[in-house]
Amino acid sequence: MTHHNALSPPTDELLVAYLDDELDREQRQLIDQMLRTDPPVAARLDQLKCGDLPFRTAFDSVLDDAPTDRLQAMLDSLPPHAAPHRATMSRRGFLATAASFVVAGIAADRLFMNWQSAETDGGWRASVAEYMALYTPQTLANLTADANSHRVQLSSVGQQLGLPLTPDAIALPGAEFRRAQILDYEGVLIGQLTYLDARHGPLALCITTAKTGSGQLASEERMGLNVVYWSSPTHAFMLIGKNPFEDLQIMARTAQKGLPA
Repeated sequence: MTHHNALSPPTDELLVAYLDDELDREQRQLIDQMLRTDPPVAARLDQLKCGDLPFRTAFDSVLDDAPTDRLQAMLDSLPPHAAPHRATMSRRGFLATAASFVVAGIAADRLFMNWQSAETDGGWRASVAEYMALYTPQTLANLTADANSHRVQLSSVGQQLGLPLTPDAIALPGAEFRRAQILDYEGVLIGQLTYLDARHGPLALCITTAKTGSGQLASEERMGLNVVYWSSPTHAFMLIGKNPFEDLQIMARTAQKGLPA
């Protein structure tokens, strides 16, 4: 492994190798020193640890579907002068890169790639919980607060879900709406509405099409987050965050009244 420049922050791949005790003595001493003197590095290591979050379990399905053979074949086809340092794509490198993208909020939706193979009852809620567990208030801090942008986002997501969405309809007590986006894999659409709660942090109202029709609220805990979910004759809904169940239930009832039946 290439020795790291002490003047620059360590890469995620190097930090993951540190966590797995795969560095040589000199590299490990360098990381130890940076952890003592550089708070951002220590914070980044804590993010990669993520407590008991099963990073490997969360990303194994993504890695198994990655076109590594095709990418490696492309590398092998390059002339020697174009690829002087050929190397096979390691799962560790891919894992570190994927974790970095998710934490940065760039590719959180990659966790939905195995949607269709997941269990039909609650599988989508498990996928949502896996990446929502990585959200922090800073993840949403720089998102636009422009009301016109929010209306455009909601209109676009609502049209794709077949469910009219307006700022008034999706307003939740105690939570500030920050973004609406659509996730689309293999024709499966998931609307994600994210909020920031001043007391409890990130919160999401997620919507997908379903034909279950039960309007009763149900609760569960996933990845250390609280979830309240329900469905209409045409759509399934879930609220997920660190808010107490009682607060989520109040928000869910508000959403049920505001959203079209």
